[in-house]
Formats: sequence, structure tokens, C-alpha cells
Amino acid sequence: MALNIIDVPIGPAKVEYGDTSPTIFDITKGGITFRVNTTKQDITVDQYGDTPVKSVMKGRTCEVKVPFALNDLEKLSKVTPNSKYGKSGTSPNEKKKLEVYAQAGFDLLKDAKKLVIKPTSSGTTENDWITIPIAGSIADPEYTYNADNERIANIVFVGYPDDKGLLYILGDASVVIA
Repeated sequence: MALNIIDVPIGPAKVEYGDTSPTIFDITKGGITFRVNTTKQDITVDQYGDTPVKSVMKGRTCEVKVPFALNDLEKLSKVTPNSKYGKSGTSPNEKKKLEVYAQAGFDLLKDAKKLVIKPTSSGTTENDWITIPIAGSIADPEYTYNADNERIANIVFVGYPDDKGLLYILGDASVVIA
């Protein structure tokens, strides 16, 4: 009798943010989450009451949550909108600073970049990747100072559609679909 093995993938991933030399978020606590939400409008007619006779898609959103576990101010500056990063030099003991500003009206799309989630488990391929061609970022640190918890910077990436409406890609982004 043949054994039927169901191969359900599990394991951590890393996020690459940017095109030419991406910023890599590979140390996380709590798991990277990719989520899609589709909204629809149900069409009803008097003859069927509240029963939909048709549904129309109104929109779709996607977001990625990355609980980044390192206190890396330079990496955080790449995903913190309306911020400035600086350092005092190149020595191991250099001083670093990230200034974060609170003015309303900052355009998140202006700094959006490509994002790729790459699972790190053995045996994964490009077919397991998730790509968001245009992703804006927001970093919200939640630092708890005690002996029991890690200090986490919660980074949320929001996908925006390109000029053809493409929001995200599951699998190998290099595959051409006719």
C-alpha cells in the first residue's frame, strides 16, 4: 500500500525590501504574516429580499506584518516614513540616531518599493515566494523593557496596485503569463 504524504510547508521567512540592494529583515519574533482582504458589493432585488443575486468585487488590499527583533536603526530608517537617520562615523562604537517626525500628510506611496517574502526552510524555491511590486511601509516599535520580552519593531507593508492593477504575486515573479 502506498503511503500518501501531504507536504504542508511551515517555517520562518525573510523579507527583502527594495530593488537593487534590498534591506533584509531576517530576524523576527512571532512570524511574518501576509494577509489579503477582498471587499465585495452584493446586488439585491426586491423580488428576492436580502438574498444576493450577484456580487461585484469592490477592491482588494494586501499587507505584510514583520515583527523585526533587532535594534538596527539603519534598517528601521528604511521602513520608517518621514524619518532621518544619521551616525557619527564608521567605528564599532559609533553613535547612531533615528529621528521620526509626526507631520500629517506624508505620502507613503512616494517611498514605496518592491517587497519579496522568501521562506527560509530547506527545499523552498521561487514558487514559494510572495512579491508585492509596490509596497509602502510603516514601522511601529513596541519596546518592552523587562527580562521576559524581546523588543519588537512591528513593520507593516501595504501593497499598492501598479498601473495595470497588479497588487501581488504568489510564486515565481519571472514567469510570463500570456
